Amino acid sequence: MRLVLLSFPMIAIFLTSLRAYPVTYETMEQDQRDTTLVNQFFGLFDAEEGADIPEAQRSKRKQVDELLKALTKRDGQLQFNGVATASFQVEPQSNANYQAVGSFDIFAFTSFGQHTILFFDLEAIGGDGPDQLIPNLSGLNADAGSTQSAEGIDQLVVLEAWAEFRALQDLFTINVGKIDVTNYFDNNLHANDETSQFISGAFVNNAALPAPVNAPGIRFRTSFVNRFYLQLALSSLDNSGNDLMRDHFKIAETGFKLFPQTGWEANFRIYGFEHPAAGHSQGFGLSFDELIAGRFTVFGRYGRNEKKLSEWFGVEQAWSAGIGFQQLFLNREFKLGLAFGETKPFEQEEREKIAELYISNQFNQWVFVSPHLQWIDPLFPDQNEHYLVGLRINFSY
Repeated sequence: MRLVLLSFPMIAIFLTSLRAYPVTYETMEQDQRDTTLVNQFFGLFDAEEGADIPEAQRSKRKQVDELLKALTKRDGQLQFNGVATASFQVEPQSNANYQAVGSFDIFAFTSFGQHTILFFDLEAIGGDGPDQLIPNLSGLNADAGSTQSAEGIDQLVVLEAWAEFRALQDLFTINVGKIDVTNYFDNNLHANDETSQFISGAFVNNAALPAPVNAPGIRFRTSFVNRFYLQLALSSLDNSGNDLMRDHFKIAETGFKLFPQTGWEANFRIYGFEHPAAGHSQGFGLSFDELIAGRFTVFGRYGRNEKKLSEWFGVEQAWSAGIGFQQLFLNREFKLGLAFGETKPFEQEEREKIAELYISNQFNQWVFVSPHLQWIDPLFPDQNEHYLVGLRINFSY
């Protein structure tokens, strides 16, 4: 089964999704506490509560980790929730060639005590977006990529399936199973989620990061005084499950946080990786984000690959940076983001350039609507500058 959104009338399909919480509570007071917690983490909050929920916990990538930690008290009970997105993009200068993408993720999760979690992410996507018409390195819609089979059959795919184990009061964390390494590495609080922040791929992850597809792997993380951390991961190069003990994509990252849980929180990260498909050639990356006075945001990324990896992957280095603003207006969340980035291909002096502006508006407690304006100057032959206008609707259910 797969949901494909190719026109705005079909958005109504999303609104019929039902949230399943087969939970029995011992007292009404406990019921109220748990329901409030779940609603906060998935954006199902009253308008006046919006300011109390960190932006990172509203995104698809960040909300999952916080929610799973909260649900460890519901031992052995399977829970469901998810995120759905519909996006629409058009290049007015090219005879109005309209492109639409629809996607949804169903999260299924359960806990076995306070230190063990089992998680599944089932995803379906309809539409390949403007990237199929405009060859580029940056990605004009990171949420696109139809899951339809070659025979035209709609499919629901298992995007992630892993178990998480925590020890010594969460000092050590291990994830084992089918993982997405970009969920843990090259993170950024203000530019890391194509369903709620920038839609361009270059502002979701570094364009120079040759991360493999979601595949069997393991990730280990340890933290110190909730401000410093060290993590590493090994991932197979494909999802076949063959030859698991050799030829891993290896990545390690360390970082630290300043002024946590304040209006001036800052995060700094540095990571390095090795790719076996490129003769075990290596690369590295940097990422930082800063919240200023609780309203303004600044972020940046940089990544570079060694020569052999650059030749194999096609990208030598890339950087991006941006600013943002967030505020409650008429008891609804208002968010603005502006970013610019450059990607340098292998053995070329010219760089591909991309910029994006988006304005996110909270429509109600479940729905966020954001118009997008994108500009890209690709390096591929016969490609000139392109200007795109888009609209994205995000549902939390």
